[in-house]
Amino acid sequence: MITAEMKNSHVLLVDDEQSELDAYSLLLSSMGVKNVVTLSDSSVVSETLDSMQASIVFLDLNMPKVSGMDVLKELRANKPHIPVVIITANSEIETAVECLKLGAHDYLVKPIDLKTFSSALRNALEIGLLRNEVLSLKGIHFDRLPKTNKAFEPIITCSAGMQSIFNYIDAIATSGMPTLILGETGSGKELLAKAIHELSNLPGEFVAVDASGLDDNLFSDTLFGHKKGAYTGADHQRPGMIEKAKNGTLFLDEIGDLAEASQVKLLRLLQENIYYPLGTDQPHQCNARIITAANKDLTKLAGQEGEFRMDLYYRLSTHLIKVPPLRERREDIPMLVTHLLQQAASAMNKKVPSVSDTVVDTLCRHPFFGNVRELKAYIFDAVALCEFDRIEDEVILERLADAVTIKKNDQSPNYSNPLESIFGYFPTLTELNDYAVALALASADNNQSQAARLLGISRQALHKRIKKNTS
Repeated sequence: MITAEMKNSHVLLVDDEQSELDAYSLLLSSMGVKNVVTLSDSSVVSETLDSMQASIVFLDLNMPKVSGMDVLKELRANKPHIPVVIITANSEIETAVECLKLGAHDYLVKPIDLKTFSSALRNALEIGLLRNEVLSLKGIHFDRLPKTNKAFEPIITCSAGMQSIFNYIDAIATSGMPTLILGETGSGKELLAKAIHELSNLPGEFVAVDASGLDDNLFSDTLFGHKKGAYTGADHQRPGMIEKAKNGTLFLDEIGDLAEASQVKLLRLLQENIYYPLGTDQPHQCNARIITAANKDLTKLAGQEGEFRMDLYYRLSTHLIKVPPLRERREDIPMLVTHLLQQAASAMNKKVPSVSDTVVDTLCRHPFFGNVRELKAYIFDAVALCEFDRIEDEVILERLADAVTIKKNDQSPNYSNPLESIFGYFPTLTELNDYAVALALASADNNQSQAARLLGISRQALHKRIKKNTS
């Protein structure tokens, strides 16, 4: 049945054969569909969609300039709300499966009759309408995405979850209230903080401070500054980062590692909006917006071990943003690979190389516990090693398999599991904890802040464990 929605739908037909375009147009016309645009040049599909409100795209697979497979990947990355139906003479199951894995809605094999075409159009339209309705309920509208704002341009994503975060930032950017950003290392927390600053229209600077590894004295000196003679070596007055961020944004990263005394000072800063530079009892006014970030859940840290003040958490999290890790937004990986290839090639004055679909598919399945930062390391290394215009698969695949290979090589054949190969027997949890602490300290040259970061705990928690073991 030809519904009113089908007749009012906007369809883009892409095929390099004009006779095929004429045939498809005739089929649609006989169905009552009048809003049809035909395109024989596959290299301008995305540009054409920008100027029309397409409901569905029918895409030929074999085209001379840009293959249908590459066009499909681009549309999935940049216009995921538009259903794409593949049309081809290729009836191989492997090709069909690959297209569906890449996000094609349907796969039609030529010749196509009216019934098949009508069924594909109706199904794609229904799915498209349902998808847009769900996205609309989430506050995501692809015709007016906040991603178009220049503040979000450095963040490469097509993820619906990230788009929701952009909407949230758009709403809270001008409030001036403290904002807490939670997310794993390398997930882009500082980029989001910069976007908030840019959208806030504050005239001052964006000033970032990494709070990890700062003891209380260094934290106070860094943030509040000092007057001349405040301590030995303070031979001149130095303003702190709060003063530098005046009428702007102060971004404090990794605040989960703050010492208890530093937490108290930060809480007072947020409550009273004043601070005291070292060596003076004269209060200074804080005119900076405070944005903080942590790579751990502060509610759990405060609730379980009491190392982070709950009252400080509530002050910091007036606005709360939780950044999903890259493994939860795998649809972003192909876009990020393209972007990072261009970025690396530009930095090294090289031509942008290509990578195989095998590598991209493997990257999309990798867990990326180091998130975008880990992906960037692989891509930049591969571009540096690339001598021609194509990156060899092994260059990246070997990096991905590296950790697994090391673990396999470390296992002794005389033991049934790697723990027995280390201890000579199956250890207790207490022994495992003590071993992990000792190994982390050795790896960090006894730097407790770095060792704590390796263990995924705060410096205070590590100090307690060390004190307990030595007592």
